[in-house]
Amino acid sequence: MDSLTPKYQEPELEDLFGDPVLLAVLKRDGLTIDDVKEVIQRYQEIKLCQRVTLN
Repeated sequence: MDSLTPKYQEPELEDLFGDPVLLAVLKRDGLTIDDVKEVIQRYQEIKLCQRVTLN
């Protein structure tokens, strides 16, 4: 098996956002699903900018 091939399929984000354990941890830490989505969006924008800059 290729080392880059995931051994298990990762869950979709929307599935994770419905997980009661994740929701409890977010609540404990004072975060919301929107906070997580914002971080993901910023990360994707940074990665996109890096790809455009390299090309």
